Order: sequence, then structure tokens, then C-alpha cells
Amino acid sequence: MTQLVAAIDAGTSGVRSVLFRTNGAVVAMAYEEFASYYPNPSWVEQDASAWWVAAGKTMARALKEAHASANDIVSVSATNQRETIVPIDNVGNPLRRAIVWQDRRTVRQCDWIKAQVPPDEVYSITGLTIDPYFSAPKILWIKEKEPATFKAATKFLLVHDFIIYKLTGRTITDFSNASRTMLFDLKQANWSDRLLGKFGIPKEKLPDPVAPGMRVGEITPEAGKSIHLKQGTPVVAGGGDQQCAALGVGVVRPGSIKTTTGTGTFMLAYSQTPRLDSKRRVLCSRHVVPDAFVIEASMFTTGSALRWFRDNLGNEECEAASKRGVDPYDIITEKASTIQAGSEGVVHIPHLAGAGAPYWNPSARGVFAGLALGHTREHLMRAILEGVCYDIRTNLEVMRELGLATSEVRVTGGAARSEVWMQIQADVLGVPVIRTSMEEATALGAAILACKGVGVFSSVADAAEEMVRPLPALQPSPSNRAVYDHGFEKYRKLYTALSGFTWDSA
Repeated sequence: MTQLVAAIDAGTSGVRSVLFRTNGAVVAMAYEEFASYYPNPSWVEQDASAWWVAAGKTMARALKEAHASANDIVSVSATNQRETIVPIDNVGNPLRRAIVWQDRRTVRQCDWIKAQVPPDEVYSITGLTIDPYFSAPKILWIKEKEPATFKAATKFLLVHDFIIYKLTGRTITDFSNASRTMLFDLKQANWSDRLLGKFGIPKEKLPDPVAPGMRVGEITPEAGKSIHLKQGTPVVAGGGDQQCAALGVGVVRPGSIKTTTGTGTFMLAYSQTPRLDSKRRVLCSRHVVPDAFVIEASMFTTGSALRWFRDNLGNEECEAASKRGVDPYDIITEKASTIQAGSEGVVHIPHLAGAGAPYWNPSARGVFAGLALGHTREHLMRAILEGVCYDIRTNLEVMRELGLATSEVRVTGGAARSEVWMQIQADVLGVPVIRTSMEEATALGAAILACKGVGVFSSVADAAEEMVRPLPALQPSPSNRAVYDHGFEKYRKLYTALSGFTWDSA
């Protein structure tokens, strides 16, 4: 067996362990779900111990599938759902369930933060807006509502940090994850004394921030038994899932942007310097590439708009897919491809759960406009694909406004499986769209860091060049450019015209 590196990808719904060769080839992977809990309709919690149990189960299955032994693993790293936070005691036991990034209980804490520090100052320090999404208000909620837990907490850890702690006994975080807490000074790469002081959060309750790709310890004897890896195996700091996904598709140089389209779309642009938007339309975080940053835009309903069509209007496509033994989305995009670019005037705004970046408008709603008697269901399918790409282009225009050149877009997520959809994206954005052969880009990003941490490669960029395997680029069609430029203008004018409208259910 050649040398292998292990990546632990602790996502929102489960943990995936993946074994890679150092050339980026996948040897084996295994996945295990864990439960989320909802004590209140807007609250989301998880048992941190379940992350560790799932990591052990999946690592054992991956090793078995690969016919590998613990001796074959030269290093291990982790990547994670970001912003989720858990307090631990002085021996590493969780003091309560983790509060998950999706949790919305902390609106009052966010209002309190705004009264302590102006939002512009928070953004200038952290690159983030004040929102329940991030970790700081979650910690403040525990401080206010569960003061005994806050006092007893030795550290507040993110998911990556908890996994690394269980592996090594060290309490560290990495720059990319720390930059999503709303407590981290983006430029100084350290905790913000200003914000910690205003919020009353002692610095000693936070893990030590380190650079992604840094060797941070070794697997302890106790951890080795649980994770099925050899005691002494090097452990390397990983990073947040979106930054690792960007690395896993090769976004390591200026001009590259990553879009991950699943339920929503996360768009990250590489930047060599922190770039802040005076209108706070997009966010800025640390990349897992050394001394680099990512400009981020989050769109809430992109792939889920197509799922809405499938579940409510797509019975015919679902039946056809069942007969042919294919995914219903394949049938939908196949039918959409029969309609010419521009959907013959139909425009879709995919804001079925409010608008994320760059509008940040929770009152926005989904719209089909321009319908005529001659339009068909296929026009709606095509309009959804185009509307999502228009939403992505809206954020791309903001990034260009901030001085970020765009030479290519690299794509991951379920939507990337559709060549039809990705060709539309290339046509709408006007730049090449590149897919890669490795669908699990997030885990690959962690594996790249694992290789860098033990000296397999001299730099993260070199590792990405070796381990990322891009497919031939989908080039934008010149014949469709004018159509989509016109369609994009209609899309923007339609959103503007409707943005002040109150969609009341009464």
C-alpha cells in the first residue's frame, strides 16, 4: 500500500472519512449520519460526542474498504460545518449540546451586539455582518441563559476544533474557522481584544488559532483506539468546509472563484488581501491557503428551487426517471435543454426562502414572470436554471466591483453533475466553468492540507496542482452572450421592482 492521508469531513448531517493517495486519488470513503435536535422550532443542536463516534465508525469502514492498515496513514486532517459551537470542561467533555450554524435563537444577542459595537466596526474587524449565523452570539446566549455552563467552560470549540482535540488533546482552531466566529481580527489573524472586551468573553476560553496545514500534534493512545489509527500519527490543522472545498477544486490563485450549488449556493473568490465591501453585501474570511482570503456570497435557495419544481410540479419527470433508472434532475435538465437560451422571455427569481447575498432581504420571494399561453413546463425548468445563474452573476458583479478579476469559475455540489446547467452558468457568467473529477472537494481540501502538514508537498498550491484533477472547461457560448446579458438586466429590474413589495400571507 502506498502512503495514504485521511480526511475527516464533519458536515451538518454526518461525518465522512475519506482515504486519499498523495496524488489525490480516492482509495475509500465511508459516511455516517448523526442526529440534530430541535428544542424549539428555530433552534438546532447536535451532540458533539456523536461527531467523534461517527468519525471512528467511518474511519474503520474506510480502512476496511481500502484493505489498508493504520500503518499506511501518514497524516490526518479535518474539515467541518462552520460556526457551530460547543463548550467543553477541563477534561474535554461537552457541557451541553452544540449550537448549530442554522440555529436562529440569538436575535436578541445580535441586537445587543449592535448596541455595543457599530455594525460597520464589526465588519471592518471581522469581515462579517452581525447575524445569528455566527458563533459569537451563540456564546453570548450561553453566557446569558446558562451562566453556570459559561463559567464552567474551559474552551468553546468549533466542530473542527473538537475533532482535533479528540485526536490530540490540544485545543486549537484554524484561521479559516476562527474567521467565521465574529470574534477574530481578520487582518491580524488573532482574536480581537476589542470585541472580546466589549462582549465579556475571556480570551482563555477560546482555542489557540493556527494556520491551516500546520502540524498540531499526534494521535494519542486513547484516540487511536477510537479512531482506528496508529498512536503518533501526525495530525494537521484543517479548515472550514467552504474554504476546503475551494482548495479542493484548485482555487489557489487570483482570478479563481468557486461555486458550490446544493440546496443553496456558496460562492468564494480568492483574494491576496482582505477586501471589504462598504455596503456589506459580501463577507470576507480567511482562506485555507496561507496568507490568502476569500470573499464570500451565500445564496439561500438555488438548488432547492429546482427541488421545489421536482416535488410540486415534476411528477411526470419523476415517473420517467424511475422507468429509466436515472435521477429526476437528469430528466428535468434534459427537458430544459430543449428550450432556447433566455427561456423565450420567462424569468425566474429563486428567492423562495428570502434573498441572501448581495440583497440580504428576508422578505424576498420566488417569482416566475413573463409567462404567456404558449409557454410550457419546460420553459419553467429552463427559467429556474437560468434564474439561479443570474443570482450567481449578481454576486459576481459585486466581486468585480471590489476589484476581483474573474478568469474562471470552478464548481462543486450536486448541480455540478449537470453539464446542461453548468453550460448555462458559463454562458450567463461569461467565463469558463470548470468541474473536477473529485466530487468530494471538501474532503480533498482537507487531504491537501494533510499532505502539506507532513511535507509531502512544499506548498498548498503545489499540492493542489498535483491532487486536483480538473475536467475540460465549459466555455461560454458567444451566441448566447447577448441573450443572457439582456436576460440579466430583466432579472435585476424585476427584483428591484418587487423588492419593496410585502408578500403577506393574509
